[in-house]
Amino acid sequence: MLRATTGWEALMTKPLVVLLPLLGLALAASLEEAEALLRAGNYAQAALAYEEVLAQDYRRLEAHLGLGVALFRAGRLEEARFAFDQMLRVFPDRYEGHFNLGQVYLRLGKPEEAAEAFQKAVSLKPTEEAYLALAAALGQAGKAKEAAEALKKGFSPERSLAFRLALAQALYAAGSRAEAAPVLYGVVNQDPKAAEAWELLARILAEEGLKGRALRELDRGLAQVEGKARARLLLRKALLSEAPEPLLKEAYALDPGLWEAAFHLGQIRLRAGDAKGALAPLLAAYRASPEPEVAQALAAAYLRLGDPQSAYRYAGEAGPPGTFLKAQAAYLLGKKEEALRLLEGLSTPEVQALKGALLLELGRAEEAVGVLRPLYEAGRDPQVGVNLAAALVALGRFGEAEVVLREVLQRLPKEAAAWYNLGLALKGLNREGEAERALRQAAALGSKEARALLGR
Repeated sequence: MLRATTGWEALMTKPLVVLLPLLGLALAASLEEAEALLRAGNYAQAALAYEEVLAQDYRRLEAHLGLGVALFRAGRLEEARFAFDQMLRVFPDRYEGHFNLGQVYLRLGKPEEAAEAFQKAVSLKPTEEAYLALAAALGQAGKAKEAAEALKKGFSPERSLAFRLALAQALYAAGSRAEAAPVLYGVVNQDPKAAEAWELLARILAEEGLKGRALRELDRGLAQVEGKARARLLLRKALLSEAPEPLLKEAYALDPGLWEAAFHLGQIRLRAGDAKGALAPLLAAYRASPEPEVAQALAAAYLRLGDPQSAYRYAGEAGPPGTFLKAQAAYLLGKKEEALRLLEGLSTPEVQALKGALLLELGRAEEAVGVLRPLYEAGRDPQVGVNLAAALVALGRFGEAEVVLREVLQRLPKEAAAWYNLGLALKGLNREGEAERALRQAAALGSKEARALLGR
């Protein structure tokens, strides 16, 4: 009799024997030879040997099962799917066939089909592994509530702690935090070293508004958990702490593979304005796991450090969340048309401000005014006002430009660009004396354009 175990192990109850390589299909392969090839890792030859057995007798259960396993281990997933499908056509009530077919579907990225196969396996033999696999498939299919219900249905007093933890995780994913809490307490009471259970319990308590209790439970867990497993508890504590940096450093030192610790450390430094200090932990996090949010943070750090080329690269790797950062980097690299295209579909004030500046620099002053005027009127941002006035000057609307610039200079009396644009507006209005004074003020504040104009 055969059984399928968790993962991809499908073992024969018959002992495996040492086998010389097959001499060719002309010599009928025995089931023992096929099993030996499978055990030795000669998956391609094992598959041929199992095929030979089936060619002689298509009702050999062991050969169907062995063929599917050999094909899977050889990476031939579609052939493995067909092999297990064929097994079930001959033996429709075999648990092993449905369970292993579900595993193939999971590897093929077809969780819906996997869930259907696992559901049939559960109906034939309600094993722990089948329920766990069913819940995993439903979770991957985006059916969190169904996954939780499946594990609740499969729960019994003799279930393992791993099953109970999976049930709690499924309940949490389904939004049933309060229902997950007693399950987790049951796990940590039986196994005080269950780091995952402590971490999820603290997360649930914090999300329920019980931050102090969450921190106390984390401390209880840290008093029990040893070694590398402590890192995730330290990370959770850091995220709830008023002083997270030492905790994040300790977590990362314990487990350098815990990229989230390095990522949050970099984020904290970035938010504090220390882009240079943020770079090392962010790069470490990216090397460990190049997640989109890490790439996005790296792009922001490089922008602040004046490295638009690196910012452009990492913003691109961040995907849609990094689009605005990529547009900023493209603008700094002189790729203005590309930057403008990247901004399409985005509508935050920062996006509109950059879009207006790009339109202005591309000589599309009328469009720039259309973008910048409502933005300026909504927030009276001085920098937006300077660009709006520059667009108005470019269109010859000098009086409107002067009104905006006078308002800007009341807020930022030392803004060189505002004084320069005011000088241009006053020149356009034929108020030469006032224009010269404005340009001299701009030059004194460092405007090279004003100095050049005055030097003519």
